[in-house]
Amino acid sequence: MSHKFDPSKSDRLISPERYQELKPDILLHRLGAPPGSTILDLGCGNGFFTFPAAVAMGAGMVIAADTSEHMLALLNRRDPPENVQVLKVEEVKMDVDTHSVDAAVCFFLYHEFKSPAENLMELKRVLKQEGKLMILDWDPLTERERGPSKDHRVSQSKALIDLKAAGFIIDVAENYIDDVWMIIAHIPA
Repeated sequence: MSHKFDPSKSDRLISPERYQELKPDILLHRLGAPPGSTILDLGCGNGFFTFPAAVAMGAGMVIAADTSEHMLALLNRRDPPENVQVLKVEEVKMDVDTHSVDAAVCFFLYHEFKSPAENLMELKRVLKQEGKLMILDWDPLTERERGPSKDHRVSQSKALIDLKAAGFIIDVAENYIDDVWMIIAHIPA
């Protein structure tokens, strides 16, 4: 059984309700990447975070990366700004230069990783020294019933263990909203 998001439900990803609840402007502020930065939006889908990030980065760049050609096609139909590079990636390998990214985000993607250790090492490869990584994902301990089933979710404590094992320094580990946890980490200098 696939743990991947069903593209037929992609309209939900860019609904006004989702923007209202997750507040990408707040996430950008918390990420702390200044205008002019390069941000990797891994698992970008149809661009929920890509578009606000592109505006916030100004002369910087947003690499909108996904394994799904269908989702990337939906993103392209939304006519991304010139500072968005749309990139098809493999499960673990990305055609992104080493130490070229100031910050990376993985929103509701961590539970889809087949090999979190390999994915984190690839993210570490593309991030600059002191580059930041923000992860949001579904809390398996919540009572709220939405998102993937609880047995397909990954706990924040498991993700923290994975990140520390990959050499990340944890800056923030908290609940972002009642059924979603957030981690912000960085690569040491």
